Amino acid sequence: MNKYIIFGGNGMLADAVKKNPFFIDHKAPDIAECDITDINAVEEYISATPCEYLINCAAYTDVTKAETDFDTAVKINANGAKNLALLSKKYNAKLIHISTDFVYKGDQDIVYNESLEPNPVNNYGLSKLMGENYVLDTCHDALILRVSWLYGPNGRNFVSTISELMQSRPQLKIVSDQYGKTTYTPDVANAIARLIEKDAKGIYHFANEGVSSRYEFTMKIFELLRKHKDFECEILPIPASEYADPTPRPTWSVLGCEKYESLVGEKVRRWEDALTEYVR
Repeated sequence: MNKYIIFGGNGMLADAVKKNPFFIDHKAPDIAECDITDINAVEEYISATPCEYLINCAAYTDVTKAETDFDTAVKINANGAKNLALLSKKYNAKLIHISTDFVYKGDQDIVYNESLEPNPVNNYGLSKLMGENYVLDTCHDALILRVSWLYGPNGRNFVSTISELMQSRPQLKIVSDQYGKTTYTPDVANAIARLIEKDAKGIYHFANEGVSSRYEFTMKIFELLRKHKDFECEILPIPASEYADPTPRPTWSVLGCEKYESLVGEKVRRWEDALTEYVR
């Protein structure tokens, strides 16, 4: 019997979970093998692959497109999560569901802890909140882990995209008035392992320590990358109001991780250290 089924198996976060030694006993179906929006397909897969944990790394993550393609976002982020919740209960497998900081509007200069009432900033955040609610209503022992500004190996993300752009363009304009916490996928995989060891349930937040703007984060990428490659790029700060994408996004999206740190007994490492490891 495999201990873990990791849905969204070809995704960036799933890749990190698969590579963590804690999860060595796993199956990781991609959408072609098991589409979480098809409950019959999911049940067929689970019944043929008994396990102790279902880890949902599958998600619709195109924040901009979700504004006009809300039905698809709901189908994957909400209904897909509901399917896994129903089947985790039926097959007595604990569900671990990954969510997002975008369940908050992010318009207050505060640390967002798990006790604060969600208020999604956009359709993407609303679809993820719907998924959370389905999971909580169905599985009382499920674990929901909210992360923010996710990046890591083997996937398109802000760091990989910006790294390519700054090496191919003479100038970049980066939003400087949106702040948050970045989250490195191998650290998320380790956090999931620690939470499993503690038999955690309910909602937890996880992100690397320290707050940065997208501009500050980009400048750190530039600094680190130039240690390994020779290139020049002028990076200019701009307000979000001047950015071409009008999608509503949080201006201050800082997840508090004290609940996680208290349970596992360790501090989350700083974002600069995680980014340095990734760039290297």
